[in-house]
Amino acid sequence: MQSVSGFGTSEDSIISEDCLYLNVYTPILPERPGTVRRPVAVYFYGGAFTKGTASKIDYDGGNFASRNDVVVVTVNYRVGALGWLATGNLTSGSYGIRDQILALDWVNKNIAAFGGDPAHVTIFGQSAGGQSVVALLSSTAARGLFSAALVQSAPVDLPWYTREVYSELVAPHVAEAVGCGSATSSEKSLVDCLRTVPAANFLDNSTAFQSAMTAVARDISSDYLHVSQLLAGIEPLMPMVDDTGVGVIDDQFHTLLATNRLPNRVPTMFTTVSDEAALYISQFIPSLGSSQTAFNTLLSVAFPSQLAESIVNATAFPVDPKQKDSVRITGAEALTHSEWTCPQAYLLRNGGTLTFPTLYEVQITDGHSQTVGDSIPEVCNPNPIYNATCHANDVLPVWGTLNSKTQNVTSYYNTNDLLHSQLLNDVFGSFFRTYDPNPDPEWLRLRGPAYASTYKIFGEDKYRINPHDPKNDTLPLLGMPPSTAQNPGLTEKCVVFEDYGFTFENADLTA
Repeated sequence: MQSVSGFGTSEDSIISEDCLYLNVYTPILPERPGTVRRPVAVYFYGGAFTKGTASKIDYDGGNFASRNDVVVVTVNYRVGALGWLATGNLTSGSYGIRDQILALDWVNKNIAAFGGDPAHVTIFGQSAGGQSVVALLSSTAARGLFSAALVQSAPVDLPWYTREVYSELVAPHVAEAVGCGSATSSEKSLVDCLRTVPAANFLDNSTAFQSAMTAVARDISSDYLHVSQLLAGIEPLMPMVDDTGVGVIDDQFHTLLATNRLPNRVPTMFTTVSDEAALYISQFIPSLGSSQTAFNTLLSVAFPSQLAESIVNATAFPVDPKQKDSVRITGAEALTHSEWTCPQAYLLRNGGTLTFPTLYEVQITDGHSQTVGDSIPEVCNPNPIYNATCHANDVLPVWGTLNSKTQNVTSYYNTNDLLHSQLLNDVFGSFFRTYDPNPDPEWLRLRGPAYASTYKIFGEDKYRINPHDPKNDTLPLLGMPPSTAQNPGLTEKCVVFEDYGFTFENADLTA
């Protein structure tokens, strides 16, 4: 249950708690004995853990099913306060992750009836959905329910919350917003009060609840994450580490990797886009020109003061006086490195390579804005200043749904935009089928002209996405055409963040 947004419930939808559904898209139904069952891909949507729905046309799995011969399942899970709020010992928390585990259990028991192979299930998701995949990799309760994982644009710098974070920093503000502020004398009285509140009161479309989320972001930024309020406000509600012994999320991801305790060791692929943070910087920060002084001001808003000073002194992110929007462009580059590029490279280098039996890392350098409107800044669309591949600009190309989405979106920019979508869909489809993102050229050739562009790339041009090697400083770039470049996670741009410490290393409840 959630408020209306461009990434979840639409204006003509009925808002209801009856929401835990899933959709199945299949290329074949097993009508005859001996039918070969298809690989399965289960998707968890993004939306900052507060928005999202599996019913969006963006996630129509028909194209994946028909083009790449896989069964696709898209899953609803609870978001917002109703998906994550916890108190002390009387609530379990992480309800959204529990929903995902139940959905995977359903897939394992029932997907054969839809032509899917329950022994060949890949989970994937973008943004908060990518973080959900990381949570499931970290979940003993999900062990055996999937056989591979694909993580898209997960800001892995951010750690999970703890029960104490919820009980001390989050629950009091939510309680005040929904009229239970006077019932905090004991946890029982608080929980009793919260359970009498109409579900609609927990939506983030009221002034009271919005004020509560602002207060949560303020307290989380200062008393737990020790980051800027701008960063803490992007995901004010998060899954939490399980402390009840049921293994929903065993521990922080970096801890499980470093101590060799990750419960689900399956072939895994991590993807990011080249300008993740441009979506947020250009949305929340007005144009500041191209001066160093203005850049220093932006850094003071986006980062803690000590880190902001280190970024300035390191000179790894120089502004370009010839680029009239250089402050925001360079600020977005710094934030992209701090939240996505650098922590991901660090984690894969410190435990990831030893943990995952097969590991891939790629960066997507072209894209298409998932939607249009005031919430999507100009930089995320073709423009004369700078064309950024923003956070979520990979969603429609990967799914290949620009053929079917007709509202609140621009059509294909050009032929390369279409061919890039085919490339990404084929790369993902190959990983779903074989746990290798390199499509078999012969498979592509036999399927005909619609695969000619991808065939040329992997067949004639012999492009390869090699397994991740922490000693190799090259990174596959999935633009159109694809290429390789120095892995930005191994450059001087990441040194400043590693020296300061990532958020998951510095997080500590100090309230």
